[in-house]
Amino acid sequence: MNTNGNMRINVPKIVHEVIDGETIILNLDNGNYFSLDGTGADIWGLIDSGVSVNGVIERLQNVYKADHEVIKDAVHRFVAEMLQEGLIVHNETGHSAGPGAGDAKIGPGITGDKPDFHVPALNKYNDMQDLLLLDPIHDVDEAGWPTAKQDQSSKKK
Repeated sequence: MNTNGNMRINVPKIVHEVIDGETIILNLDNGNYFSLDGTGADIWGLIDSGVSVNGVIERLQNVYKADHEVIKDAVHRFVAEMLQEGLIVHNETGHSAGPGAGDAKIGPGITGDKPDFHVPALNKYNDMQDLLLLDPIHDVDEAGWPTAKQDQSSKKK
């Protein structure tokens, strides 16, 4: 899997929000949700602001204390996992990030020695899939809303 180049958030299928330093991500197609903190949230924020994968590695190297290869390998593994989950996609436009790209603030925001780099983790949850897959806007019928989406194989002809 190619984890180089520019990536982007897979909108409109993916929505996300940062709450108290934790990034919460929701996949509207399958109802899985994810949480990121620390370096995972840093990587997400940089990708969201238009930074290439190599740029992400460089920015993390400037903020955290770790061998370049450790950061590089961790970022590529993390990007591959996010690609596999459909959270991000390759940015096929060929355009580089515009003004303001990379403005995402990363790191713990302390001064002095660099903090240690921690391998990012993509925490995945599926315990609310049924609820998250309800579509109150489109799936309203005479029974009221919300109604669950029906599996295509279970629909009668």
